[in-house]
Amino acid sequence: MNPPPSAPRRNRRQISLSFMLLVMLIFALMSAGMLYASRVDAVQNELRVLFGADVVPATGDQGRLPHLVFILFTLTSPLILAGLLSTGLGIYRHLIRPR
Repeated sequence: MNPPPSAPRRNRRQISLSFMLLVMLIFALMSAGMLYASRVDAVQNELRVLFGADVVPATGDQGRLPHLVFILFTLTSPLILAGLLSTGLGIYRHLIRPR
Protein backbone atom coordinates (compact mmCIF):
# COMPACT_ATOMS: atom_id res chain seq x y z
CA MET A 1 0.00 0.00 0.00
CA ASN A 2 1.08 3.52 -0.75
CA PRO A 3 1.18 6.06 2.11
CA PRO A 4 -1.34 8.90 1.85
CA PRO A 5 0.03 11.95 0.02
CA SER A 6 1.21 14.63 2.36
CA ALA A 7 -0.04 18.17 2.08
CA PRO A 8 2.19 20.38 -0.08
CA ARG A 9 4.50 22.58 1.91
CA ARG A 10 4.02 26.28 1.43
CA ASN A 11 7.08 28.41 0.93
CA ARG A 12 7.61 31.14 3.47
CA ARG A 13 7.46 34.63 2.04
CA GLN A 14 10.86 36.25 1.96
CA ILE A 15 12.16 39.65 0.98
CA SER A 16 15.52 40.13 -0.68
CA LEU A 17 18.12 42.44 0.77
CA SER A 18 18.29 44.56 -2.40
CA PHE A 19 14.51 45.08 -2.40
CA MET A 20 14.59 46.03 1.28
CA LEU A 21 17.37 48.56 0.64
CA LEU A 22 15.46 50.00 -2.31
CA VAL A 23 12.32 50.42 -0.21
CA MET A 24 14.34 52.07 2.57
CA LEU A 25 15.90 54.46 0.05
CA ILE A 26 12.47 55.41 -1.31
CA PHE A 27 11.08 56.00 2.18
CA ALA A 28 14.15 58.05 3.14
CA LEU A 29 13.67 60.29 0.11
CA MET A 30 9.96 60.65 0.86
CA SER A 31 10.64 61.58 4.48
CA ALA A 32 13.29 64.10 3.38
CA GLY A 33 10.67 65.68 1.13
CA MET A 34 8.18 65.76 4.00
CA LEU A 35 10.74 67.39 6.28
CA TYR A 36 11.45 70.05 3.69
CA ALA A 37 7.72 70.51 3.11
CA SER A 38 7.19 71.20 6.79
CA ARG A 39 9.48 74.23 6.45
CA VAL A 40 7.71 75.73 3.41
CA ASP A 41 5.33 78.58 4.32
CA ALA A 42 2.70 77.65 1.73
CA VAL A 43 2.51 74.06 3.00
CA GLN A 44 2.35 75.26 6.61
CA ASN A 45 -0.54 77.57 5.71
CA GLU A 46 -2.40 74.69 4.04
CA LEU A 47 -1.96 72.56 7.16
CA ARG A 48 -3.19 75.45 9.33
CA VAL A 49 -6.32 75.73 7.16
CA LEU A 50 -6.84 71.96 7.40
CA PHE A 51 -6.70 72.00 11.20
CA GLY A 52 -8.70 75.24 11.56
CA ALA A 53 -5.92 77.55 12.78
CA ASP A 54 -5.35 81.12 11.62
CA VAL A 55 -3.37 81.55 8.41
CA VAL A 56 -0.18 83.59 8.65
CA PRO A 57 0.23 85.92 5.65
CA ALA A 58 3.40 85.47 3.60
CA THR A 59 5.99 88.21 3.83
CA GLY A 60 7.27 89.16 0.38
CA ASP A 61 9.17 86.75 -1.85
CA GLN A 62 10.93 85.06 1.04
CA GLY A 63 8.50 82.11 1.14
CA ARG A 64 8.38 81.60 -2.62
CA LEU A 65 11.82 80.08 -3.22
CA PRO A 66 11.42 77.16 -0.75
CA HIS A 67 7.98 76.51 -2.23
CA LEU A 68 9.41 76.28 -5.74
CA VAL A 69 12.29 74.07 -4.59
CA PHE A 70 9.84 71.75 -2.83
CA ILE A 71 7.66 71.46 -5.95
CA LEU A 72 10.69 70.74 -8.14
CA PHE A 73 11.99 68.18 -5.63
CA THR A 74 8.61 66.46 -5.53
CA LEU A 75 8.29 66.31 -9.30
CA THR A 76 11.84 65.34 -10.19
CA SER A 77 12.88 62.98 -7.39
CA PRO A 78 11.11 59.90 -8.85
CA LEU A 79 12.73 60.54 -12.24
CA ILE A 80 16.17 61.03 -10.71
CA LEU A 81 15.76 57.90 -8.58
CA ALA A 82 14.70 55.83 -11.60
CA GLY A 83 17.64 57.16 -13.62
CA LEU A 84 20.14 56.39 -10.86
CA LEU A 85 18.77 52.88 -10.37
CA SER A 86 18.84 52.21 -14.10
CA THR A 87 22.40 53.49 -14.41
CA GLY A 88 23.53 51.47 -11.39
CA LEU A 89 21.91 48.32 -12.74
CA GLY A 90 23.52 48.88 -16.16
CA ILE A 91 26.95 49.30 -14.58
CA TYR A 92 26.39 46.21 -12.42
CA ARG A 93 25.37 44.12 -15.45
CA HIS A 94 28.38 45.40 -17.39
CA LEU A 95 30.76 44.44 -14.58
CA ILE A 96 29.42 40.92 -14.06
CA ARG A 97 29.15 40.14 -17.78
CA PRO A 98 31.28 37.13 -18.79
CA ARG A 99 34.17 38.03 -21.07
